[in-house]
Amino acid sequence: MADKRQSNNRRIKQNLVEGSRSQQNTKRKKTNLVLNVLIIVVSLLIIGSLYFVLFKTESDPAQQENKTASSNSKKEDAAKSDKSSEKEKDSSDEKTTETTESDDPNVAKVITKDWKPIGTEQTGDHVNSYSSTSVDWQEKRKAFSAATDIPISNTSLWFVEQGADPATQAIGTLSTKEDPDKAYRVYITWVDGEGWQPTKVEELKTNDKR
Repeated sequence: MADKRQSNNRRIKQNLVEGSRSQQNTKRKKTNLVLNVLIIVVSLLIIGSLYFVLFKTESDPAQQENKTASSNSKKEDAAKSDKSSEKEKDSSDEKTTETTESDDPNVAKVITKDWKPIGTEQTGDHVNSYSSTSVDWQEKRKAFSAATDIPISNTSLWFVEQGADPATQAIGTLSTKEDPDKAYRVYITWVDGEGWQPTKVEELKTNDKR
């Protein structure tokens, strides 16, 4: 009888141990399952947040409008800057142009400006030429045109004469083809290596070379 009781006790103890192990395994499985679910949920939340930050904000109409408004503002500022530069340039041109009166009774007004030499194709010692076939003559005509803003093709050149220094100065009287009575007397000076430079324009009351 004692041996039988001991055998039953051992079986009971073994059953309790096995039951405890089974419960522990079940709890571990449940805990692992919960942890895995939590990891998946957290991962999905992180991915969703990254998607929102990277893609959603780029397609946000408000931000697109802000970007467009900023771009338009920059373009407007650039346009204003260009207009301001043009105004400054025009103002600078106006400052370099001066109009005065003359003692010559046939001169309506005298115009002076900071003209630049027109450039030249000539090399070597310059010769002040009055031959209509010479390069120097053609360059004189360019200087007269630059001073009066009358294209050579629309210029009637009435007279060309020597200036105070015959070697380096010349004077031309010209008008447009349409209005020969409105004539200009243009003074030009030769600059070595740079060509003829207008120095003064006189607007005539009458064309005294017609």
